[in-house]
Amino acid sequence: MPNGLTYPEQVKYFIVRPGNERIEFLWLKGIDPKVVKARIYWNNYTDSIEIAIPPNQEVISATITDIPENTYSFMIHTYDADGNISIPVEVIGSVYGEMYRSTLTNRVLMGALYDGLDLILTWYNAESTEVGISLNYTDINGNQRIMLVDPSDLETTVPNFDPDHPLFYNSVFAPDPFAIDVFNATQIETTIDPLVQIPKNTWTQYVLPGDIGEVNGSLIMPNIWDGNTTGNGFHTLENQPLPVMFTWDMGIMAKLTRMRVWPRDNADDIWRRGHPREFEIYGSLDPNPDGSLDASWTLLGHFEIVNPNPAIAEPWADASMVALARAGFEFEFVPNELVTTAPPCRYIRFYAISNFRGESEPQTTPISITEITFWGRLVRF
Repeated sequence: MPNGLTYPEQVKYFIVRPGNERIEFLWLKGIDPKVVKARIYWNNYTDSIEIAIPPNQEVISATITDIPENTYSFMIHTYDADGNISIPVEVIGSVYGEMYRSTLTNRVLMGALYDGLDLILTWYNAESTEVGISLNYTDINGNQRIMLVDPSDLETTVPNFDPDHPLFYNSVFAPDPFAIDVFNATQIETTIDPLVQIPKNTWTQYVLPGDIGEVNGSLIMPNIWDGNTTGNGFHTLENQPLPVMFTWDMGIMAKLTRMRVWPRDNADDIWRRGHPREFEIYGSLDPNPDGSLDASWTLLGHFEIVNPNPAIAEPWADASMVALARAGFEFEFVPNELVTTAPPCRYIRFYAISNFRGESEPQTTPISITEITFWGRLVRF
């Protein structure tokens, strides 16, 4: 009782919890049984709120709402039933709002891969105040889904994603570890392109009756999916009448949209002999084991590699023509009078109709190809 005055016990052990145009205070009740209320002042004592302190309540809480965004000096007094006032305790606290929200930026989305059913997202590192990323998407059943990505996650799998609908995402932030509100960065809408280069690591040779073989043990069919566009590639048996065909299993199901074919990078086969000219691509999910090119196969495309400079007598010796062949020839799988919309497939059959042998030469093999690449939309089994 200094100077003959009674001072109720001060507020001790408090926590300040900032929020969106509001702020919360928490403290332990203390041991003074005479304390019956507290009052929090700010703006130089021009604003205040009063808080009742029940005798049986261990933790006291108070929230100030509708308070503009700023950093404030709050003064907290306690009172007893006789009106005695404690020595003030100053508390510095921040209130957040639109000004803080305007500074927030979304975590960088580094990549997105649709694997035929799920969407795989890769992220840059999160900022220290990020508490997650909110994802909104439509699944393959038409349901709206929401996911929260943990700030420690650098890769996210979005299950059963429908790429025909956009993905929405935004980072979520807490300005303080004790914050009572979180703040959203501006939501981003993005369209996921489901078309990818079809992986080749699952491709295997799938020999069916009637398929042509390779000329030797070095120029084998798996060379056309080894990623090397300048090697010897695949070279079929020679002097067999055209057309011929060969088959492989992609090991995955896909709806193909385009392809690129590289003829064998060899002077004997660029723009002559084994260089394929006219060919067809067939797809199947369950090919007839007897090797028949029957209804178990669907024609995906009929293609022709056209010599753009037929006046060049020896295109295999012309630098520009060699460069053109080495760049590969690209084709699209599009509906036409021969082909309807291409269905998903797993097995591929290359049906070679003609090559670039001279007009006076018989149309016989070889067919020589260095590499084949497909693009399309993966479909899960």
